[in-house]
Amino acid sequence: MKMRGEPDLSPEDEKIVNAAIAGIPSIEQILSEAIRVIPRERLDSKYIKENFSRCVVELERSAYSIYLEHEKRAFPSMIELWVNQNKEIIDSLKHKLTDLDFVKEICKLFYPLARMLEFRAGQMRKTRGGRTFERILETLLKRIGCECERPSKDARRILKRIDLVIPNQHVALTRPDQAFFLSCKRTLRERWKQTIPERKPAWRVFMVTVDDALPEDKAKEIDQLGIIAYVKDELKLQPHLRAMDWIRKLSDLPVDVEIR
Repeated sequence: MKMRGEPDLSPEDEKIVNAAIAGIPSIEQILSEAIRVIPRERLDSKYIKENFSRCVVELERSAYSIYLEHEKRAFPSMIELWVNQNKEIIDSLKHKLTDLDFVKEICKLFYPLARMLEFRAGQMRKTRGGRTFERILETLLKRIGCECERPSKDARRILKRIDLVIPNQHVALTRPDQAFFLSCKRTLRERWKQTIPERKPAWRVFMVTVDDALPEDKAKEIDQLGIIAYVKDELKLQPHLRAMDWIRKLSDLPVDVEIR
């Protein structure tokens, strides 16, 4: 289904854009790349547990930077695909037009594809950012021996907006009072409350974010929702957040979710 804001393209041009986007590696591949560039000692379980906030932030930034590099490569890839498919048109225009008019005409023909690529990449950037953050939390928690699980399709019908459950979805569904329910938010956007899961009486819902800011009014809204939020360690040190016990340092998360 065509999304609002997408430019109209011919089926041939749409295939070119899709092929360029398909060249961007999967979340798992990008996360693997990010892990490889992190010094090995910083992925030691003891180091992660003692520096959980720092590890999450560093790995998230590394993964995002790698994603952007792959996204940049999609554009020249699309140019090459388009040129190869339109050689006859390009040759025809080149012989008919002056150099300046030729460039103008090529830009006109190629602009809809460039616009579509930027639109699709922008949508993917947002979606990938959130899902990668979930994978990073899952990866680091497991490296320190904390069992956790992303809800499967069947469990998601019940757990809905919950991104991770500790120790696993079976416990979350059958003995929810013995589980932790994590809602992972890379950033707290304008409509962040609409993505917060409905908190059931037995659920211990924690929100985890690496947003750079948390205004006082938004922090108070989190309290009104009855959930605990974990933020970057340095953000928790800001004066307006220090006395709010429902806003905690991200480094506290491993201890708080430890199943005893």
